[in-house]
Amino acid sequence: MPWRELPHTADLRLEIVAPDWPALLGEAAEAFAHYLGEPDRRGTTKMRQIEVAGADREEVLVRWLSELLVINELEHLRPVRVDVQQADDTSLRALAYLQPTTGGGHVKAVTYHGLAVEMTDRGLLVRIVFDT
Repeated sequence: MPWRELPHTADLRLEIVAPDWPALLGEAAEAFAHYLGEPDRRGTTKMRQIEVAGADREEVLVRWLSELLVINELEHLRPVRVDVQQADDTSLRALAYLQPTTGGGHVKAVTYHGLAVEMTDRGLLVRIVFDT
């Protein structure tokens, strides 16, 4: 599994590993989706083009996941698949496939707490904390 939940005193902390930056963004969305409620497979899948920009990789990642959180909160949709079409250190363009959820998610916000994207012998790695 390219991601796992890590112990945290009060919030949700995930570690995500991928071979490169576009893959890390896709894996992060997939991991995050597990905490946004269960997909209602009876609902219609909607496609949404999402573009975000930031000063660096960390800001791009937070804005990307925050955009998915806003969609979840306002429209009760969660990603079931994402296709990262373009990603560099300061921007992302992706196509998200979204389905209705059967229940509420557990995440209130994406945080910068201890956030760092780094290259390791396992690949590109990020540990990210979500306010729950």
